[in-house]
Amino acid sequence: MENYGEASVIEFARIMRDYLEGRTDVHAYRQNLFGLMKKRTNLNEEESRIVQQAYGDADDYDQAVSLPYTLDEPELKTRIAKSLKDLGVAESD
Repeated sequence: MENYGEASVIEFARIMRDYLEGRTDVHAYRQNLFGLMKKRTNLNEEESRIVQQAYGDADDYDQAVSLPYTLDEPELKTRIAKSLKDLGVAESD
């Protein structure tokens, strides 16, 4: 298995915050999140659950198709904000 490095909860929180604060767009957010998911993590069980949910939400985002399971961008932002809050990472981290 290829080694992509390690990712911490702070890195996940940073890319969520960057997107919510407009420093990246939705496509960069998804790409960054999917890239971090390839890395080993040092997350606890609750953090891992939250990050897995964020991954699922990003995967369910689709700007072109509206199906019962797809998310539009406003709904994705709402879910990301909840994930970030649930992670409980301070802004200074």
